[in-house]
Amino acid sequence: ILPSEFRFPRWDTVIWKALDFAGVPTTQPASFPMAYVRFAAGQPRADGLRMATEAARAADARNGKLVPIIRPLAAIDPYYERAVPLLAGGVMLVFLGLCANVSSLLLARLTERRREFGMRSALGASRGRVIRQAFLESGTLGTLGIAGGIALACVIVSVARVLLPEALLVRTLNPLNIDLRSLAIASAFGVGATLAAGLLPAWIGTRVDPIQSLRVSERAGTETRNARAFTRGLLVAEIALACILLVGATLLVRSFLNLAATDRGLDAHGVVTTSISLDRPVFSNPALRRSVAQSIEDQIRGLPGVGQLAWSYGLPPSRGVHSFGDWTPDMPGAPVVNMEVDIYSASPEFFALYGIPLLRGRSFQPSDSERAIVAGERFAKALFPNVDPIGRTVVFDTQQFEIIGIVREIHYPSLDPHVDRPEFYTAFSGIERFGTAMNIRCRDICPDAAVVRQRILRAHPDIRVIDARLLEDVYFEQLAQPRAAAALGFAFAAIATVAAAAGLFSVLSYTVSRRLREFGIRRALGASSADIRWLVLRDGLLVTSAGVAFGVVASWFVAPMMASLQYGVTITDAANWAAVFGLIAATTLFASWRPARAAGRADPVLLLKEE
Repeated sequence: ILPSEFRFPRWDTVIWKALDFAGVPTTQPASFPMAYVRFAAGQPRADGLRMATEAARAADARNGKLVPIIRPLAAIDPYYERAVPLLAGGVMLVFLGLCANVSSLLLARLTERRREFGMRSALGASRGRVIRQAFLESGTLGTLGIAGGIALACVIVSVARVLLPEALLVRTLNPLNIDLRSLAIASAFGVGATLAAGLLPAWIGTRVDPIQSLRVSERAGTETRNARAFTRGLLVAEIALACILLVGATLLVRSFLNLAATDRGLDAHGVVTTSISLDRPVFSNPALRRSVAQSIEDQIRGLPGVGQLAWSYGLPPSRGVHSFGDWTPDMPGAPVVNMEVDIYSASPEFFALYGIPLLRGRSFQPSDSERAIVAGERFAKALFPNVDPIGRTVVFDTQQFEIIGIVREIHYPSLDPHVDRPEFYTAFSGIERFGTAMNIRCRDICPDAAVVRQRILRAHPDIRVIDARLLEDVYFEQLAQPRAAAALGFAFAAIATVAAAAGLFSVLSYTVSRRLREFGIRRALGASSADIRWLVLRDGLLVTSAGVAFGVVASWFVAPMMASLQYGVTITDAANWAAVFGLIAATTLFASWRPARAAGRADPVLLLKEE
C-alpha cells in the first residue's frame, strides 16, 4: 500500500501491476513502456541525458525498430514546470506591492507625528532612539502580520483540500501541505518585509528640525520633499506592479476561456464513459472476453435512459496509442512521411454516438479487420495530399492499413501544441485485457455511475471497472490546471489592484488633510470647488499614469515568459489592454474621488479661522 499522495507516472494512477512484456500488443504500431533511470547525486543533467541517449541508440542498433525518446522526468507534467516559476513571480509581485503600500502608510503616519518627534528631540532624545521607537512600532505590526499570515495560510490549505477538485490536488508529485521549509521561507520573507517596510520610512519620517516642527501647526504643515518623493515613488511602483499582474491575469483568463470554448469535434453532452479491464487469468480466453462483452452490452442496454452504446480503445477521454515513425503511402513515387500519430480502435456505433461526421467513404462494419482504418483529415492529407485516399493503403513498418473512410478530427484543447496530433481509427476487434472504454449515450437522464458499475459486474464478478463518469465532468477536470492558473492570476491581480487603490486613497486623503490651508486660500482667492477637486484628481491621475507607463513597459518583458501558458491570445491583443486600462482608470477615479470631494467641500472661512 503506497501513500495516498503518491501519483506516478500520471495523476490518475491508482493501481500498479507487475510489468509483463508478453502482454504488450504487437498488432499495431505503438509506443512502449518507459524506462526510468535515476543518476547518481551530483551527476550533471546534460551528462545523464547523453548517457540515456547512447543506451537507447545501442538498443536501437541491435533491434533496428526502436525510436528512442529521451526526456527529463519534469517533462512528464511540463505544465507545472512552466507555471510554478510564474506563480512564484506573481506572489513576489503581490508581496512587493503590499510592502510598498505598508511603507507609504507608515511614512504618512510618521510624518503626521513630526511634532511629537520634534518635541522628543527637544527634550534630549537622540535621533537613533526616535528611529528605534518608530521601527519598534512597525516591527510589532510586522510580527503580528507574519503570525497571522501563517495561521491564515494553514486555514486556506485545509479548506483547499476540502473544496478543490481531486483532479487539481493530485496533478502533482507533491501533496498539498505546509512543511517547515515553507514556514521558514515565509517567515524569512516576512522579516525582510518588516525591515524594508519599516526602516526606510522611520529614517525619512524622523528627519525633523525640532524648532521648525514645533513652530508649524498640525494642520498647516506639509510633507517634506523627501517624504513626498518617497511616497509618490512607492505609489508609482505599486501601480506598475498592479498593471503587470492585471496584464498577466487577463492573458491567463482569456487563455482558459479559449481552451474551454475549443470545439473538440464531438458531442460530449449526456455521455457516460467507463474503462473496463479483463486482466485476470480467467479472461485469457478470447471467446470468454467476447461473451463477457455481449453480456455487458445486454446489462447496460437494460438501464433506463440508455440510448446508444459503443466500444473504443483510447478515446475518450484518454488518448489513443501514440505511434511515431515512417509512414509509406502505397503509391508509386510517394514520399515517406515521418510523423507522430494517435491510433484509436472504435466499434461501428462509435462515430454516430459522438456525432463525429463521416466526410468521405464509409464507417466500420462488423466484418472489417484491424487493417481497415477510418482516418482523420490531417492523417489522410499528409499521406495523400493530391489524390482521393479512399481505398488507398499505407505501410508502417511491415503492417499495411487500408483507408475506408475519412472523419472529422477530435481536438484536445491543450497548451502543448504537440498534443493535437493526426489520428486514425482501427476496427474494434473486442475487449482488450487492459483499458477498453465503454461509451454510453443517454437519452434524458444518465444512469448513476454506481449503477453502471453494478450492471457491468453482473456480467462477470472478476471484471475491473475503472472510473465510470460523465464525459463532461472528465473534460471539466482536464482543464483544472489552466482554470487554477487563471483563478490565481485573477486573485493576485485583484489583491494588487485593491492594495494600489487603498494606497492611492490613503496618500491622497493624507495630502488633502495637509493642504486644507492651501485649499482655503485658493477658495478665498476665487477658485471653485470643481477647481479644487481637479487639483486632487490630477494628482492621482499623474501618479497612476506614471505607474501604468512603467507597468506597460515591464509587461512587454514579462509576457514572453508566459507564452507557454497562453492559448489563442497574445500580449498585443487590443481587448486585453482595453480591459487593463479601463480597470485601472476606474480604480483611480474611485480611489481619488472621495479625497477630491472632501477637498472641494472645504469651507475657506472655517479653515482660515482655525489657522
